[in-house]
Amino acid sequence: MKILDLVLTAVILLSVTVFLAYIGLYYFDFGLFTTLPESITGFFTRNGALQYVALGLLVAALIAKPFVGRAIKRREAEKRI
Repeated sequence: MKILDLVLTAVILLSVTVFLAYIGLYYFDFGLFTTLPESITGFFTRNGALQYVALGLLVAALIAKPFVGRAIKRREAEKRI
């Protein structure tokens, strides 16, 4: 369960990074996609739907995170008894 919690944390961080990079590029013309070379960012800029995938993953991970945290606490409490 702790590995699942770590995976959810990584998904949250990656999704936030990608989503904010799209927001920075399209609305403010700065951010991660403006600093990286075109060979890396070209994939992301050609596939604009990835920003919505990142947003969906972010929402799903944020919803699942409290449930996983409660399950971890419940397992640790059962081990102590």
